[in-house]
Amino acid sequence: MSLLRRLNHLRRDMAKLISNSRQEATATSSSNKKTFRTFESRRSTPSGNLTHNLLHPSSLSVVEVVRETPDAIRVVLARPDGQPITFTPGMFFTVVVTIDGEEHRRAYSIASPVQQSQQVDIVIKRIADGRVSGWLNENLRAGDILQVLGPSGTFTLTPDVRQSRHLLLVGGGSGITPLMSILQSVLLAEPDTRIRLLYGNRGVEDIIFHEALRGLVKSHAGRLEVRHVLETPPKGWHGGKGRLDREIFAHELNALLETTALKDIVLYQCGPEPMMAGVREEMLSRGVPETVLHQERFTPAPKAVEASRYTTQAIQVFAHGKQWEGTAKPGETLLEAGLAVGAPMTFSCTLGGCGRCRVKLVSGEVEMPEPNCLLPQEREDNYALSCIARPLGSVVFEVAPPVG
Repeated sequence: MSLLRRLNHLRRDMAKLISNSRQEATATSSSNKKTFRTFESRRSTPSGNLTHNLLHPSSLSVVEVVRETPDAIRVVLARPDGQPITFTPGMFFTVVVTIDGEEHRRAYSIASPVQQSQQVDIVIKRIADGRVSGWLNENLRAGDILQVLGPSGTFTLTPDVRQSRHLLLVGGGSGITPLMSILQSVLLAEPDTRIRLLYGNRGVEDIIFHEALRGLVKSHAGRLEVRHVLETPPKGWHGGKGRLDREIFAHELNALLETTALKDIVLYQCGPEPMMAGVREEMLSRGVPETVLHQERFTPAPKAVEASRYTTQAIQVFAHGKQWEGTAKPGETLLEAGLAVGAPMTFSCTLGGCGRCRVKLVSGEVEMPEPNCLLPQEREDNYALSCIARPLGSVVFEVAPPVG
């Protein structure tokens, strides 16, 4: 049975349990009442509640669709019951959409500040041959309802009025989206923090939030600097020129270091993998510790696999001092097999892009599609992403606690 079918069975069983509990608790009929699930940040929610939320997609209303660039829309979302949406800056929603009878999941980051919780913005950029991003760009309208999982993610920054930081945000293309949430949230909450945004795009027409960033620079003069880097700049362009790679980043970093000490910088970056690799290498070469380098990877949805390539394998799962045993059918992931034996698996995007499903391999080997969001140190420490990891032999793994 596929993961999606298993989740549907879990939703149905949970609905029956909830219905039975309500009938026992009250003799008053509630058949005409509408109920809504709340959204909780994973950093503030017990794992049991979080797993329940992730298993059950929730409905968000599309309030407005705004065209930011020829290839990107900003979608304003709200809960149908009008309640606030709780999240941490940097988090994303996994949008669940059915196209021509086939269900798809894609992760889209929240762009709005945490202080703006009645409505949140996500950005959906059309990618080449992107079936889901293209369909949403063409068909999404105000008044529609989106099914979502989350919010979730580990690329987060919690604003703190007591903080006085020097944030360096590096974005490329639609990678500006989570950075925009972090940027705005910190500006509103931390009066002593300074931020510099380095943002790379092909041309001026590709700059998402161009006017919004101008307004933020003006309203937070002295605290926010924005530096654009364009591959094809127009005549008279005074910003950076070229592809935002390691060489260009090093040049821009040198300019920043004229006013800020390297040891004081905390880096958050999101964008194409070559850009992020170059930025990371440059920072590490200058002795910057890993702990202040934060990045959010773009990872494509994993492609369907041919089950015949795999064979049935024994699995053993450890979590919270308990143990589960069973088998992974040919082609099943560790997540699918763990859910099948009743283990308390945690997950969110099911795309290998958020790290929420991270488990630690005690023994055995798995196969995972690339690219994915595991960091080099996590690979060395024998972690795997259960949503995309398929066993190549008998596997023993531990459900890892959330990061943070």
